[in-house]
Amino acid sequence: MRLRLAGLMAGAALAAGSAAAWGAAETDAPHEVIANGSLIHTILAAPVIGQPYSALQVHKTVQTLVDGTKVTRGGHHNVARDSQGRVRVEMRMAPAQNGQPETVMVFVVDPVAHTLTTWMTGPKVNHVATVAQLSEKRPANVAQAKQPVDGRPQPVVTRETLAPETIDGLPVTVVKTTTVVPAGRAGNDAPITKTQETWTSEDLKLVMKEEWTDPRMGVRTISLEKFSRAEPDAALFRAPADYQVKDAKETLKELAETLNEAAQN
Repeated sequence: MRLRLAGLMAGAALAAGSAAAWGAAETDAPHEVIANGSLIHTILAAPVIGQPYSALQVHKTVQTLVDGTKVTRGGHHNVARDSQGRVRVEMRMAPAQNGQPETVMVFVVDPVAHTLTTWMTGPKVNHVATVAQLSEKRPANVAQAKQPVDGRPQPVVTRETLAPETIDGLPVTVVKTTTVVPAGRAGNDAPITKTQETWTSEDLKLVMKEEWTDPRMGVRTISLEKFSRAEPDAALFRAPADYQVKDAKETLKELAETLNEAAQN
């Protein structure tokens, strides 16, 4: 029942979330979103045709405690893009256990059909795929949230382009953003310096690696590993043959009925 509700709720969220993601927002500094293997970036980024790839997106956070102890947390998921620009992103919902496979939620963004399709695989899941229609008018850029102006000292942000590098045989540009949080901004009695470095393949329109360093949080990285430029299997971008395909509106209606039934029991 829990996984069934999770699948229904995800389908419902797609209908609302995809529309919100494509909506225009007020901003002072709009910027282009480059895909990095995550779901939100995949939805917001412009489609890339003729540049297939598959990879494991790995995210990791390393926090160093005052006594020197390091605490490491992280995870990973699979991502793939075909020559048509369709992108598949997987999210792990439950681990494999008791001889049963893991439960995975699959998202496929199709820039040709302008659809976002999701389904779940694993034990005890509904064999239903939910399709949400995306607007054919994609925003040219995405808004950055406005920071409220107040009486506190304001952060100082600088950006610099570092020497180009190579990742998995791909030339990448490297940009470093340094933010200095002045004393008194966040209860700090001295300035705090945090950085973000981004490694981007301009040819693939793909962020290969990102790293954030903040003395308060530690070091967080997102990187694409086990990278391949081979054409992925076309079946990855279609719901399994034994799955029923439903419109997002049907899913919303079914979700409401399921929740109403659960409330009465």
